[in-house]
Formats: sequence, structure tokens, C-alpha cells
Amino acid sequence: MKSKKIFCSMALTGLIFLSGCASFPEMTEEQEEAIVEYAAGLLIQNMKDYDSRLVDLSLYADPEALPEETPTPESSGMDEVADTEKVDVSDGEVYGSIESLLVPEGVALTYVGNSVADTYPEGDDGEPFFALDATDGNQLLVLKFAMTNTTQEEQAVDILGVSPKFRVIVNDTENKHTLSTMLLDDLSTYTGTLAAGEEISLVLMVEMESTLLEQVESIELKVTTDEGSVTTLLQ
Repeated sequence: MKSKKIFCSMALTGLIFLSGCASFPEMTEEQEEAIVEYAAGLLIQNMKDYDSRLVDLSLYADPEALPEETPTPESSGMDEVADTEKVDVSDGEVYGSIESLLVPEGVALTYVGNSVADTYPEGDDGEPFFALDATDGNQLLVLKFAMTNTTQEEQAVDILGVSPKFRVIVNDTENKHTLSTMLLDDLSTYTGTLAAGEEISLVLMVEMESTLLEQVESIELKVTTDEGSVTTLLQ
């Protein structure tokens, strides 16, 4: 309040200097306040040495046109983080070992080769319990695996229980699902127990046109389960 009175006195004094030595008539309190407000604005406009911490008053001809101070937003307590570009990798192939999706730790699953046949299994050692024949114009590509218990304890293996889906890609062009069979050595349906150090032979089969299997240069195997998908290069 004291500072306001001092400023008003300065404003009146300034008004006297600006208007000369004219005498003032008797005025009411309201009239005096109006003149003081006007004098204050006029004084600010004409005081070249007046300095404001908030804004340069010389930019405004009318004191009433001064911009309102914009409140500073409260800090949320977190630093602003620049946007990070997101990269979609869902369509990319994940290459690695199929063991992590199919067999428990301590059991090794190794690809050992392939063969092309019209019938599986082949041989002259009596009628097999179950045999699979290729249709006309096609042949069977038989993928062979060795499953080994590398531990000193029995290992239970349940590949059927994880419901895997297998796809075989040959020469980077032909892409087909493996056949579902009743073979006892079908890798996709194997369930059993391996003794310590035991090794067994298992197979996966896919039926393709004979001409495509005349020269097999590359073979990829893609395995998909509820846990994920892995592609491995067999050949």
C-alpha cells in the first residue's frame, strides 16, 4: 500500500512536469484516482530509463496492451523423452536351433541328412506296421534326425504335447507343410523317455513333385509352437 502511494505521488509529480504549471481545480476522490491512473500510464510511457524484469515496455505504445504473463506449467517430475522410432520385426525370420521349442534341456536334436523315396520306410525286412507312399508324380523328401539324451539321467520328451507345426523350404522356392503320419519314428508326434546317453532316430517327411527333388541344394525347416517360431538351415 505504501509503495502504491509513493508511485501515485510520483505519477502526479510527473503529470505536473508534463503539463506545465497549470493549477488543479477541486476534485472528488474518484476523479483524483482516474487522473492518477492516467498519469501513471503517461509517466511509464515517457520514462526512458524505466526497466521491467518481465517485458520491454518500449514495444507497447499503450500500457493497457501489455501481454498477460503466461503461467509456467508445473513440472511433472519427468524429463521429456524424444520420440523413438519403432521398428516392426514381426515379419522377419528368427534363425536358430529348434531344440529350444521341442525338447527339454539336456536333450540334443541333430539333423543328420535326407533321402528321396517313393515309399517310407523302405527295405526287405518284412511288412512294416505302417508305410507311406507318395502319389503319382511326387516323391517323399525324408529329413533324418538324431535325438540324444546327453545327461546321466532319464529324460522325458513330449514333442506331441507342444503341438508343433513344421514347414520345409527347398531351394528357397518350394514351401510345404510336413506330412502327419502314424510312423513310430515321426519327430512331430514323438512322446517317450530316453535313458541316460540314449540316442534314437526320428524323421520328418514332405511330399513334393519329383522334378523339384532332382537336385536339392538348400533345405530350411521352420518350427512354430505356442512359444514362438524358429527357422533353421538344415542344408
